[in-house]
Amino acid sequence: MFTGRKNTIKFFPVLLFAILPCIVNAQAPKINTPAKGFTKTLTVNDSAKRPTRPENVKTVVATPVSGADTIKPGDSLVNTVDTFSVNFSKDSLDAPIKRQAMDSAVFLVKDKKFILYGKAFTEYKDSKVDAAYIELDNNKNQMRARAQLDSLGAVSEQVKMVSGGQTVFADSLLFNTKNNKGISYNSRTQTEEMYVISEKIKLLGDRKTFYGFNNLFTTCNLDVPHFAFHARRIKVINQELAVSGFARPEFEGVPVPVGIPFGIYPMKRGRHSGFIAPEFTANEDLGIGLTGGGYYKVINDFWDVMLQTNIYSYGSWNIVATPSYRKRYKYNGRFNINIQNTKQNFKGDVDFIKNRSFNIGWNHTSDSRARPGVSFSANINAGKSSFNTYNPNNPFATYNNQLNSSITWSKSWAEQDKPFNLTISANHNQNTNLNVVNLNLPEVNFSIQTQYPFQKKNSEGLPRWYEKIGISYNGNFRSQMAFKDNEPIGEILRTLIDTFQWGATHSIPITLSLPPLGALQVSPSVTYEERTYGQKIYQQWNDAKRRVDTTITKGVFEARQMSFGLSFTTALFGTFNFAKHKTGLKAIRHVIRPQMGIQYTPNFNKRNYYDVQVDTVQANGFVRKLRTSYFTGNVYQPFSDNEYGGITFGIDNNIELKTQSRKDTGKTGEKKVKLIDGFGFSSGYNFLQDSLQLQTFTFSLRSSLADSKINITGSAFIDPYQINQNGDRINKFTWQGSRFSLASLGRFTGASFAVSSQFRGGEKKAKKAASSPLSGTEGQSLEDLTPDEQQRMMEYIRTHPAEFADFNVPWNFGIQLSINVSRLLQSDYTYKTDVFMNANFNGDFNLTSKWKVGTNGFYNFKAKKVESLQMFITREMHCWQLSINLVPIGYSRSFNITINPKAGILRDLKINRTRAFYNN
Repeated sequence: MFTGRKNTIKFFPVLLFAILPCIVNAQAPKINTPAKGFTKTLTVNDSAKRPTRPENVKTVVATPVSGADTIKPGDSLVNTVDTFSVNFSKDSLDAPIKRQAMDSAVFLVKDKKFILYGKAFTEYKDSKVDAAYIELDNNKNQMRARAQLDSLGAVSEQVKMVSGGQTVFADSLLFNTKNNKGISYNSRTQTEEMYVISEKIKLLGDRKTFYGFNNLFTTCNLDVPHFAFHARRIKVINQELAVSGFARPEFEGVPVPVGIPFGIYPMKRGRHSGFIAPEFTANEDLGIGLTGGGYYKVINDFWDVMLQTNIYSYGSWNIVATPSYRKRYKYNGRFNINIQNTKQNFKGDVDFIKNRSFNIGWNHTSDSRARPGVSFSANINAGKSSFNTYNPNNPFATYNNQLNSSITWSKSWAEQDKPFNLTISANHNQNTNLNVVNLNLPEVNFSIQTQYPFQKKNSEGLPRWYEKIGISYNGNFRSQMAFKDNEPIGEILRTLIDTFQWGATHSIPITLSLPPLGALQVSPSVTYEERTYGQKIYQQWNDAKRRVDTTITKGVFEARQMSFGLSFTTALFGTFNFAKHKTGLKAIRHVIRPQMGIQYTPNFNKRNYYDVQVDTVQANGFVRKLRTSYFTGNVYQPFSDNEYGGITFGIDNNIELKTQSRKDTGKTGEKKVKLIDGFGFSSGYNFLQDSLQLQTFTFSLRSSLADSKINITGSAFIDPYQINQNGDRINKFTWQGSRFSLASLGRFTGASFAVSSQFRGGEKKAKKAASSPLSGTEGQSLEDLTPDEQQRMMEYIRTHPAEFADFNVPWNFGIQLSINVSRLLQSDYTYKTDVFMNANFNGDFNLTSKWKVGTNGFYNFKAKKVESLQMFITREMHCWQLSINLVPIGYSRSFNITINPKAGILRDLKINRTRAFYNN
């Protein structure tokens, strides 16, 4: 804690030798008799011969001390002392010293004292002292420093001492430069987040150990702290250990009648093994509990492990083991093993629930500098589907019904003659509602970058058109299997064998870059694609059982497709200038980007398709049939069985406004405002198809308004053909046989629309950088954390928003509204239109400069209810914080009240009250 005092002793003897030349020059005119240690006082009128300088004596030219009393050039006193000779000891200075005094520097030759007045400053190596008064007594080998006093005699500016990166403030200092012992009064220093205030400190001669009297430990940076721990006597061994006697807390200087008989405080920096304090909580379904308690163990420089447990009175418990590893410039990672045993209510009750589940996580990241071109990463999140359902410590986990994992190894060859990329991965996705686990193990991707086989190695001049022909390759192999995690092990193994399937795909695109034809860009392309399947699926109607039976044949089956294309793109610009007007509108600019393509895709897959009956014969003799492929439901979707030869077309628009401030008259006042970032449509027409040639129209919209505070995205799908009573498309346009209306332009089949906005008001820019709610532990930002640590940090912020409230923003409001309309194929092969509309909202505001209230939630318009809601209120108390988090709606409801210091070093010192219960 008091490391600064130890380091300061080192430079007091240094300071004495550094200031001797200044002393002689400043006081020489007043000296009548030579002082001891000088060979002779020399003046311009002295005609005596100078003595010969011994070999062990150095000649030093005196320089004046900077300050108010510095002798100016040209003064008659400048030449009073020319040079002097002094015998230096063997421990002379090994580095230059900077020193200055704003007022004056005085040398008392008779008393052998040197005094600096008025903002005195000395610096040697990494040690610095700032004080209003510095005195060095050569007779007693002592150094004194005093603080600046105001007109009332109170300290206005303390002595500041910086040594070895440690800063110490004190009212006065006294050190013996010979035996390195010292004492300071009313000292204040900081170690990490902890401030130590001592009435008196005594430093021993080993420069490492010191004793403190009447001490306060606190994380509050005020002169009079809001809270502190008082210990009458302490002993500190620098950067090793601190020991105190009886210690008790104080609030606003008022002692609290609790304490500890003694304290041992490790002061070594870095990771330390130790216990983790638990939190008290209460859950209506689980009982009274202690959560988060455990032990942190440092194994070595590369490994550590944290073991935590939660225990509830009704019998529920869970154990979390989190080993982590790291090797600088190589890799880092973390495991997370969570075993959970849940017992809700009492055995014999109707609502008694017993469940055992687990969850396993692994995050690994390799440093790109370790092996350039090679990377390995892992992100595993897997477990039993019921784990999130009965997780009492995270109310939002209940709404997460998807678990995903991936392990990826990739290599890129940097050599020019090896343009290859290889990626091998294993993926996992799990639906916790359906208990279905899908595995892709393994998946291999191999690609070759675009090569130009007709390009000359040493080309001169402009390249020929055929030299721009590029060929590339993309290949993929994938295998997959599935099972249900709530089945017995034997059944899971059989399911894995039955559901195993594999496939491969190869794609060879050929491109050609042609020079622009005026404003028109032409790009031809040819693509060959081949897919290999490991099984063929045949479906047939079973009239006796009135269902569709499926037959699977294992083997190696292939399908291929080829396509030819020619695309044309250009851009049209239009600007309309407004007349001079008080509104400040200058012009509106419209950019139109039309595009058209000619494509031909022959039908190589007609033999892979067939018609299957999917329902009984209707009374009118109608038979519902579905066109399907032998490869439907495989690893890769089947190619289309339609021959395509037609055109694709589309238009995209961009509109922006140019404005000018009323006060501005030049171009410097212009500002561009985007009205529409993009709006357009796309479709196509197949000339080779015998019916339904016109393709579905796709409309899209995107815009950012009010300086990107409002973001709008949308898309819609319009089918130009009518349908019959069974919902099948017929070869008849919607505008045929009916009066003109908006509906006659097309049949609406689906759409999505989303608008989001985030507004912040009255932000205090001066304090904006003072604190950030998105910061990691020990002053780290989120960018400094591993992906797993970032995820856990963001999850904690989400569940405890009150602890991360930003008082620099008086109010904040955000909302996101989304609408999705889709037509889904049902099990009876009919279509059903579903509309989903929901809103996410969040906001907070300052009731006063110290109180903030906020909320966030989710509203389902289809269900007409708020499905999740969280509210919080927080009180800013400088070095402490009061936070209340409430979840009144949802499957898991809870409230949490916490009073805790802000400093991370005291994060376990908190008053916490938590209760949670489920809506069964």
